[in-house]
Amino acid sequence: MRELALRDVLPWLKSRLSSALKPLAKEWKGLRKDAEKALSHMRDVCKRIREEGEKCVHDKDRRKHKPGRAALRFYKLMASVLDDVSVPGPELSTEAISELQKGLARVYNVVGKEWKGLLAQMEPYMIRARMRLRGVWRKIGEIVRSLDALSAECKPLEMEDQVSESVKRIEGLIKELRGIEAEIELLSAEREKLDKAIQELVNKKNALLASEALSSLREAEEERERLSIEVRTEMRYVWKAMAKLRASASSGLMLLSSDDEEALRAYSSDPVSALARDGDGYPRFKALLKKIEEGLERGSISLKESKAQKLRAWIEKAMSGGLSELQERCRAVLRVLEEKRSSEAVRAILSELDDVEEKLSSLSKSAERVEARLSSLSSRKEGLSKKLEKEVKHLEGLLAEITGEDVRIRY
Repeated sequence: MRELALRDVLPWLKSRLSSALKPLAKEWKGLRKDAEKALSHMRDVCKRIREEGEKCVHDKDRRKHKPGRAALRFYKLMASVLDDVSVPGPELSTEAISELQKGLARVYNVVGKEWKGLLAQMEPYMIRARMRLRGVWRKIGEIVRSLDALSAECKPLEMEDQVSESVKRIEGLIKELRGIEAEIELLSAEREKLDKAIQELVNKKNALLASEALSSLREAEEERERLSIEVRTEMRYVWKAMAKLRASASSGLMLLSSDDEEALRAYSSDPVSALARDGDGYPRFKALLKKIEEGLERGSISLKESKAQKLRAWIEKAMSGGLSELQERCRAVLRVLEEKRSSEAVRAILSELDDVEEKLSSLSKSAERVEARLSSLSSRKEGLSKKLEKEVKHLEGLLAEITGEDVRIRY
């Protein structure tokens, strides 16, 4: 097996074909010469037919006028056809052979068609000119057939063009792949830089979160959350009743003052804060409980009897100060939480933490964009690599078909 670098493929192929094409180039030279001679003779014959046709047209014998006019029309037709025919240069190529063959074939076909047309109308005059025309016509037909045979022998030349195009496609694919690989390398470096910066910010964030001030704040927040669960559990009997109270007020079945409505919203959304900010003995909440009792009595708030009994018992407990200790605990927890949040140390750390989070968000978005672009480029690279491999296999097959040798291409 022969191994070739991509840049050496065409020079190697040309050297292999040069010896095989020498006799074909010689044959091409001879056929070009024959074609030039035949075309020259054809022009001379057509000119002769024109001259004889002019004589017939001007002859006193009217029988010659029609053949003469046919001769002149034939000359005009052939002059147009012959003007379109040119003999290519001496360099052998399948394109040159095809060009000459097509031109001569048109001349041959036009003349062949007129043997039963204009040429037949010239009878019985201009016999010698028509005999000369027939000889040249037959010679052109022979040249056309010889060119066809030569074209078949020159198939390697045509395949050489295919090889050249394949090499160009491979070079284009390699160039595109190198461009993608260079971009991937740059983006990989950028991603590494972003990953490093993100990790540094994550470490900084973790250090801030682990600070004593934030740990203390988190403890206060966790205590508030635990208390919120306790408060909601304590008030479990009244949640549904408060919802029904809100519905009754909305439908007009019960009237609530603006203070009552505000208290209802506060206790429904955040009972810890509502209880802590209520007055001593939670008068606003007690007012709501009275409204609920009224609703139960009037039937505007309906509950299952078992639930209604439990609710009445709980309301009685609450109205007698059963939530006072819970209220004090809510106030204490919120006071500690507010102190923690308003401390200089916590504010400074939270501000720095916000800055770190903002930078982290920005860098993470940049990293996502880079990752998406890298993924797209990797897919494109994979597709191009497969296309390149397929094109190289095609080129190796062409070379084997032309030369009979197994060839491996390095690229």
